Amino acid sequence: MTEPIVEASGSGLSRQHEQAVRIADVEALVNVDADPLAAEEIASRLGLPVVALADMRKHTVVFTCSPDGVREFTDRAYAPIAASPNGPLWQLAAAGGVEPSHREHARVSDREDEFGRYQLRNDTRIQGTIEQFGDYQSTTPGHTPLVLWVAQEDVLADSLDFWNTRALRQVDTIDMPMLMLPGADAVKHWLEFPKQVAHLLGSRPGQFAPDVALVSRSASPEQLLELASVLGLEPSDEEPRTGVRIPAPPARTSPFTFRTDVDPWDWVRLERHYGVPTSFDVQVFAEGPSTLRFVQPVRFNGSVGALVRFWGEPLLGLPARPSIARLVHPDGQWRDGKLQLAFLPMSHQLAIQMNFPLLPQATEQLLDDVAAAHQPSSAGRLGTALAERADSSALLEPGVYEAAIALTTPRSKELMKRLQELRADGSPDADLAELAATWGGRSERRYLPADKLPNVRTEDRAAALERLCALGWAERGLESACPSCASRSFVPLSQTSGSPQCPGCGAVSAYQSGGASAAVHYRLDSFTDRASDNGLLPHLLVIAELRRRKPRSHFLPGTDVTFADGSQEEVDIFGIWDGKVLSGEVKTSASEFDDAQLRRDIALSERLGADVHLLASVTPVDKAVRNTARDLCEAAGLELEVLDQADLRPAAHKPVPATAADGLGWLRAAMADLAALIEKDRPVNRGQVARILKTASGGAAPVPGHLEALSWALSEHRDGVAELLSSLLGGFDVAVREPEAADQEA
Repeated sequence: MTEPIVEASGSGLSRQHEQAVRIADVEALVNVDADPLAAEEIASRLGLPVVALADMRKHTVVFTCSPDGVREFTDRAYAPIAASPNGPLWQLAAAGGVEPSHREHARVSDREDEFGRYQLRNDTRIQGTIEQFGDYQSTTPGHTPLVLWVAQEDVLADSLDFWNTRALRQVDTIDMPMLMLPGADAVKHWLEFPKQVAHLLGSRPGQFAPDVALVSRSASPEQLLELASVLGLEPSDEEPRTGVRIPAPPARTSPFTFRTDVDPWDWVRLERHYGVPTSFDVQVFAEGPSTLRFVQPVRFNGSVGALVRFWGEPLLGLPARPSIARLVHPDGQWRDGKLQLAFLPMSHQLAIQMNFPLLPQATEQLLDDVAAAHQPSSAGRLGTALAERADSSALLEPGVYEAAIALTTPRSKELMKRLQELRADGSPDADLAELAATWGGRSERRYLPADKLPNVRTEDRAAALERLCALGWAERGLESACPSCASRSFVPLSQTSGSPQCPGCGAVSAYQSGGASAAVHYRLDSFTDRASDNGLLPHLLVIAELRRRKPRSHFLPGTDVTFADGSQEEVDIFGIWDGKVLSGEVKTSASEFDDAQLRRDIALSERLGADVHLLASVTPVDKAVRNTARDLCEAAGLELEVLDQADLRPAAHKPVPATAADGLGWLRAAMADLAALIEKDRPVNRGQVARILKTASGGAAPVPGHLEALSWALSEHRDGVAELLSSLLGGFDVAVREPEAADQEA
């Protein structure tokens, strides 16, 4: 009953029929009588397989799960009714038919009124196809009017629209009765049928309006009114409504109402998830298979098959790609974000082995899907090794990234820049040789004391440098100055001695103190210094922010990719971002993102099969670059994620400077609190004094001297203080209002 039937026209499916297929979340299309090529085209547009009806009639397909396979019989003598294959079309739509060549538990009826009565009791053959069928997590309108579909003429439109509306109706999470009846000329001869309809309407709580929605594609308004009169219904101009109220209101009472302008399609085109759910615990192994054992919740009769979907913690974060499903199970398929397996035969207790890949393994598989070969780039190897040494999320902390950049010794990029400058100026080889000699001897790593650290707030400098040391990325030391060769050297704290020696000339040096105690200097360790010089810290910073936003993620910080055509590319960041494949480029400066760079990066993300393209820079990305990237991503079918300075290095929150009105207001509030205490004529303790002083200062903690002074004044001059406060409060009220009025005028 939950399977829609759609009509293939020359232009494909109608908008409503295509919507029905998507909402119903069907597994495949069955071609009943459409042209095979047209059916293939429709199926391709919907992304579904198509099966010929002749194949569906094969014994192994039809009875993977027949209706009798899940039906629970109460009394086999009272079988549900079914329509004759040669009977009216509306009866087939209302009750379903039987396969002539198979014995089924259903009684073919030729009495027209039985199709009305059995629908009221939900005792038709088609109703039996949803026994033990379930839906969950479905949005629903709750209680709706009874939908009474009128087939005035036995035409396809009524039967088809009734069938599809009923097919999309939720099974468990909606109260929406549906009937299909012929016109008034037939129904008026059905004995006691109006009373039976009234009994159903009177048993429903008053959570909706009207009582009945009369719907038809073939009946005229006059014919609908005639049927309503036969059933004892009265017209209503009450605004249609659905829903649930708690507590439930009393049951509906006669006279029961109807409208003919209500479309029930709006009540069924909602999200739903099919199936009868169950839950169980399983021990998951990171290496090797894990065995899932559980008792399935549906009771089957005989040898039948079923689809089972699995979801839970071990599958979270994995992209819904076919290759990833096969990593979990060779026959696995993704459906609705869950892993689906087919079981035939279906047993009461299931035991299935699955492998749950970790995100790094899944990332490697995603690259295998699109590339002939791949390996970490030289920068990627450095970045991976650096990230393995410590938690790179520390780069997000205030000043840590800036401190690491400030301590980085300029080597490769700076040397390249100088060489390019000399080459552009046409400098002779002697100048190049001199530059090479200068840089060749530059083996000393950069070091700085906390007070010389640039681009970091004063209050964050020491903490940022100490954080680098805690990560193992930096070390502490002292600076020594040689009086003989005037060279300065960094001496790690572990190597300090009473009389340091110059590493160059060997002369006795002295630690620099700047007129005070010796200052502690900091420098990056050699590996971190090299990685930072190669531009890896921005990559790790971006990865840290991505993982902060979505922890179920894994990224490679630089990968060389070789495609099947022999072309090679390098991608800065590639990986899994909470179930989505992300690929993109990181630049130290956003100015490097010109049109050519954007086109290259987005084309590479598309070629890598990404869902999300990342554009990241430590500096601000302007609106023009964002718009160009967004247009290119839309054309490529990619989502765009932009991270720039505002995301990666947000400005530290600076407290708003206090105004004159703020200061007066603090004093006025403190005096009012003080006056209230004195009026009680009770001793004032130190805690109360501290709270009053804190109010007067706008939240600052009072010093002990202030506490002592105010406590003494209150104890020695209590009466005078009370009189003074009384006279001052009025003046402060005026003083507070004047600045506020001035602010409003400004």
